Amino acid sequence: MTTSANEKLTSKRGLGGPVPPLQGIFEISATQKADLGFRLRVGDRTFHYGYAGGVALIAGSLLESATLVAEEGKSPSADVAAGATTLTVTTAAAQSTCAEGYMFVHEGAGEGHAYRIKQATANATTATSTDLVLYDPIVVAMTAAASQVAIMNNLYYDLDIHATITKYVVGVAPMAVTANYYFWCQTWGPASVLQSGIDAAGSILVPHTTDGSVTIQTLYTSNIVGVQLYTGTAAEHQPVYLRIAP
Repeated sequence: MTTSANEKLTSKRGLGGPVPPLQGIFEISATQKADLGFRLRVGDRTFHYGYAGGVALIAGSLLESATLVAEEGKSPSADVAAGATTLTVTTAAAQSTCAEGYMFVHEGAGEGHAYRIKQATANATTATSTDLVLYDPIVVAMTAAASQVAIMNNLYYDLDIHATITKYVVGVAPMAVTANYYFWCQTWGPASVLQSGIDAAGSILVPHTTDGSVTIQTLYTSNIVGVQLYTGTAAEHQPVYLRIAP
């Protein structure tokens, strides 16, 4: 596996490398070796570091985030000043899986801003609060009385075989992945993908109701997965040029 000089980057928390990382694209790991969502370019293919949920993943299957939004319509437990990087959010339950995810301000002061989460831990005092550490400082001050936020897990956390047609497809499993293991999820470039039918070469592909498979686009029920490279065969894995995340 080779990378260009521009791709030899170090992840923010130091887990990933420099790239080439501690984990190859055809390796799985019980321990985390790169930041969730960390991007890896290998030739004309792109991968993002992901974590399989409680179900084993099948090679060549479309994947979705099983638990994308953890909390929505929640308020800071106290006013948050501009420039702050820490806050406590009153949540339905303590959220500890949102590291490398996002906090969106969708109501009140600070509305329209999105912040990447560096760390999320249960509040030591209240079971229904979560302490957040953000990578970037708060731009517009938030108030406990009016501001509301949504907390979202990283797109590549708790991945499962795509089964809900309206859910966002994050990528394809390039190999079989054991449940609760870390792996590289392919998002761009040539890939072997499960076919639902006879998909003609050059067809634009979207998810099919058959779990983990693709079909020719007729209605936009989810995001575009990619383009069929040559005519596929039903229930087989055929070449597709993925166009999900470059």
